[in-house]
Amino acid sequence: MLPAQFTKLIAELEHLTDSQTRYVEKLLKGTDSVSQLITELEERMVENPECPHCHSSLINRHGKVNKMQRYRCKNCGKTFVATTATPLARLRYKELWLEYIRCMLDSKPLRKCAEECGLHLETSFRWRHRFLALPSALKASKLEGIIEADETLFPYSEKGSKRMTRQPRKRGMKAKKRGRSKDDWVPVLTVRDRAKNTYEAVVPSVTSAALHQELAGKLEKDSVLCSDGYKPYIALSEKNDLIHKRLDVAGGVKVIDKVFHIQNVNAYHSRLKAWIKRFHGVATKYLEHYLGWFRFMDTPENLNENRLFSIQQQLIRT
Repeated sequence: MLPAQFTKLIAELEHLTDSQTRYVEKLLKGTDSVSQLITELEERMVENPECPHCHSSLINRHGKVNKMQRYRCKNCGKTFVATTATPLARLRYKELWLEYIRCMLDSKPLRKCAEECGLHLETSFRWRHRFLALPSALKASKLEGIIEADETLFPYSEKGSKRMTRQPRKRGMKAKKRGRSKDDWVPVLTVRDRAKNTYEAVVPSVTSAALHQELAGKLEKDSVLCSDGYKPYIALSEKNDLIHKRLDVAGGVKVIDKVFHIQNVNAYHSRLKAWIKRFHGVATKYLEHYLGWFRFMDTPENLNENRLFSIQQQLIRT
């Protein structure tokens, strides 16, 4: 007959969350997740040794700190560990990093991530934007072939700010001004080729100068640019030696020669806005992070924690 305490313990196991269940499984298997994580982090220093301060490859082992190998650079003399100058620098609770990344791959809100990982809400917020710092910078550097360009609008938001620069506006209230007012809307430029290489940017306004500044050197010559009738795209095509296919969407011309259209970029915008709704509004100052998050998620092969974790091990270039 089973002891009463053991029976009670078994009954309590039914109420564990998924993350707690996985943690219990690791304990029963006798695996130390933190040691495995540290080993994986330090493999980067073996395969590609680099000082995060001067980027020299001449480094030596220099003792240990908090179970992690410490290194010393022969060139600049500074010491560091594998997480120095990466998004993981100075973050605690290493045993929860992968679990939190799994929550992000499931696109869970901040409070849900905090609840499942047993973190404070402020810690969940800090981790999210740490882990999104590098994905938000991963954009296409070259676009070629048939390139589609269009912009979409997001409501201007100061969500979470303690000192707002304007009066709060309740959901459902009308905007102050008609059209694309800077007080109410934030333009997001999206340029995407048929190979699904995507470049996005939050821009103050979609003007010829803004387009040229954002896309300088990113559009291959003699490519075909497909856009709507917005005039700045005409100037962009002329400056970059692009063949321009101008679609009169309002007039019913959505496709030219059965090939040239902007349906891919419009479909991308639809998926982006449907996905971002779950967060019930995104602060404008963090919008770039969420755009990078979605670009990462929109590529099926990226949907595993190892891929996102490997990105966190890259140095943040300054």
